[in-house]
Amino acid sequence: MRSLVVALSLVCASALSAAPQQNDVWQSGQDSAAPGSASPTVSLVPAKTVPAIWRGSTGLWAVSPVNAPLLAQWGTAGDIPLPADYDGDGLTDFAVWRPSTGIWYILPRAFPGTPIGKLWGTAGDVPVRGDFDGDGKTDFVVWRPSDGNWYLNLSSRPDVPVIRLWGIQGDVPVPADYDGDGKTDIAVWRPSNGTWYILPSTNPDVPIVREWGIASDIPVPGDYDGDNKTDMAVWRPSTGTWFVIPSATPSFPIIQQWGGATDDIPVQDDFDGDGRTDFAVFRPSLGYWFIIPSSTPTAPSIILWGTQGDTPLHRAQGK
Repeated sequence: MRSLVVALSLVCASALSAAPQQNDVWQSGQDSAAPGSASPTVSLVPAKTVPAIWRGSTGLWAVSPVNAPLLAQWGTAGDIPLPADYDGDGLTDFAVWRPSTGIWYILPRAFPGTPIGKLWGTAGDVPVRGDFDGDGKTDFVVWRPSDGNWYLNLSSRPDVPVIRLWGIQGDVPVPADYDGDGKTDIAVWRPSNGTWYILPSTNPDVPIVREWGIASDIPVPGDYDGDNKTDMAVWRPSTGTWFVIPSATPSFPIIQQWGGATDDIPVQDDFDGDGRTDFAVFRPSLGYWFIIPSSTPTAPSIILWGTQGDTPLHRAQGK
């Protein structure tokens, strides 16, 4: 696999939209800049997630307002949205991966006039997000179900690809930082037996294997107890129940009913900025986000943002 840097004109020619459509203030609650500025400044607002969607039919990104909505046009039908911080500036960048070509298209938040293209992966691969080398930048990584291999292009050494066999056909990749060392760990969840298979980066010779979940569950890893380690967790669509093994107290699972409508999509993330993952679902039929903030669990948040067909976005659980 090779990388390529794509000029703006070439990205546009490849069916991505032309320059992104910005609102008057470039912000999402974590950064801002004067209109027309190319360099947003990081504020002291605690890092937290706000509801956001990607509309595949038009390539529209829409981040719900804190002071003003953040809008951008990036991607086309068939792409897979993968927002993350690819350049290490602390801002989440707009990004998509195109299965038909294996190319990643990145629109850096700080420099939207200089998009990046990266060829990494092929049709049939599953793109994943995470900082596998711990340098503060999201790496280009795909998992190939056909051979079980992970193909990593690490930002700290992009000329030295890493290939690691982990997983089999039918597994679901669930990379995250399960050991709390600041690096994303290679991991899969196997629906057929409900088992998690994790390669901790601190000690990859001693994998973590834990049965948690059933075949119909959806894996929803996150740091639900705020100890800086990702917890194994699943959401059960049939009942809308969340089952979490907190890494700090694994003998005391967390069980929470939240969601359960036929079209609910789990969107676990830290929406209140307290360092703990919150239980949340997006209901496309209504366009509502239903969130239980861990800081105020008795006061759920209900936010209208999105519509049928939109893809809800939240941060990767890698760190």
